[in-house]
Amino acid sequence: MIFPVPGIGPLIRRHGAWLMAAGAGLGILAPDLAAAANPALLPLSCLTMFLALLRVEPAAFIAVLRRPGLGIVVIFWILLACPVLVWCLGRLVLPADDVFLRAMTLIAATPGMMSAAAYGVLLGTDVALLTLVGLPTNILAPVILPAVALLLGGGAAIDPMVTALRLAVMIGASFGGAFLITALIGRPRIRRAAPAIDTAITLMVAAVGLAVMHGVGPALVAAPGFMTLAILSTLALNLALQAIGFAVFGFAILGPVPVQARLSAALVSGNRNMILLLAAISGQGDRPLELIMAAGQLPLYLSPLIVAPLYRRARMRAGG
Repeated sequence: MIFPVPGIGPLIRRHGAWLMAAGAGLGILAPDLAAAANPALLPLSCLTMFLALLRVEPAAFIAVLRRPGLGIVVIFWILLACPVLVWCLGRLVLPADDVFLRAMTLIAATPGMMSAAAYGVLLGTDVALLTLVGLPTNILAPVILPAVALLLGGGAAIDPMVTALRLAVMIGASFGGAFLITALIGRPRIRRAAPAIDTAITLMVAAVGLAVMHGVGPALVAAPGFMTLAILSTLALNLALQAIGFAVFGFAILGPVPVQARLSAALVSGNRNMILLLAAISGQGDRPLELIMAAGQLPLYLSPLIVAPLYRRARMRAGG
């Protein structure tokens, strides 16, 4: 057994959102521990994505592929509509060269998390749709992000080659591993191991939260006012985009949209691949922008605490 202590697996899954937040909190409170874990960030992220992909049922994924219209609209929404919406609304209150406006627009143009499927497992959304959306949005990132950065101006240059290489490693390792394991042990055994896999996903997301907070704790000490504003702003953006995404896909443009698919659209609307974005802009000389992006990782681990009851209520109302 992977978790020999009786009842530990269900306990971990039941309190998954709290564990995710605790991992990020520990990374802030124990910066040395976060620094020690940070070199393992890429393999931890790949392992998290690999475990989530094991939970994607081939039949569900094929069903999504056969009706790609919704996935295409979600991709268009998160890569193009969201940054335009954020920019236009932000310009009502902020000047064009404001660092917070540039940061929020860049975040809104960033692809969804590569580990969105892991969040989908924990929050009860459509994991197959998340997987379908996650791949092309991240593959397009080396084109979309530099273009948005160029339009925004300032120190937001993004290296397409660095972005593409990081994505190739994550996607290749995760999908290749999931395909190999499925071929070796078979789908029935994976289904039986689903509770243990979900428990492991929770622990992996918490470990990623610890590693990704490297540098955030010292930044909070050095610039508490700026970092607090950055955290609150990026959290507000995360939650607002989730709410707007859920509302937008309530309109039956492509026919009735199941509630789990709407929740998936909401999830990827608010939760973006901040690791990729921070890696892409680091070293470009725009320290305030880098600090906002570093702070923007924290909402990825705080927002599930807020939205999990809302997602559960939405599923219950729909009878799902």
